[in-house]
Amino acid sequence: MEDEKALLNAGYKKYNGYEVDVYFHIGKCIHAANCIKYLPSTFNMSRKPWILPDAALREDVKRVIATCPSEALKHIEKTESLYP
Repeated sequence: MEDEKALLNAGYKKYNGYEVDVYFHIGKCIHAANCIKYLPSTFNMSRKPWILPDAALREDVKRVIATCPSEALKHIEKTESLYP
């Protein structure tokens, strides 16, 4: 499991979600575009913020992050849902 403090110290930016937080490191990204191709509801360069972790099912977000060849995308799953 990833450690949030280590990711932030390594230069990842955090995008908060209710069930999963997504972390992105621009310096590691090789622009393979798997994220925007396979899950455009969550990863969309035309909006700010460009990552919305709650725009898709948690399992879909995790699946797409696993396809990132450069490991520019990481995630930390929350143990309890923050949904009201």
